[in-house]
Amino acid sequence: MTRGDVLIRTPAARAIDAALLNMAHHDERTPCQGWDADLFLSEDHTERAAAIPLCAGCSLLTYCHDYATELKASFGVWAGVDYTPTTRKRAAS
Repeated sequence: MTRGDVLIRTPAARAIDAALLNMAHHDERTPCQGWDADLFLSEDHTERAAAIPLCAGCSLLTYCHDYATELKASFGVWAGVDYTPTTRKRAAS
């Protein structure tokens, strides 16, 4: 989030950043950082649907959910949920 030219780090953003840095320190990645990362933000609803089950084993699921909620996500797969509006999902097919 920004206010003017200043980036505001929200609590959820700080939490997910710290968790991601901790994973990187251990040479680990979340499913959305892997080879199939494009699925999570694909325009194709079938690709996004394929991304949803990949979230199931992610250790950052709660952080991701909190961040998506705080961010008011309006597109893509976050914490196993496709936030893309239904009308957009239909248009992509």
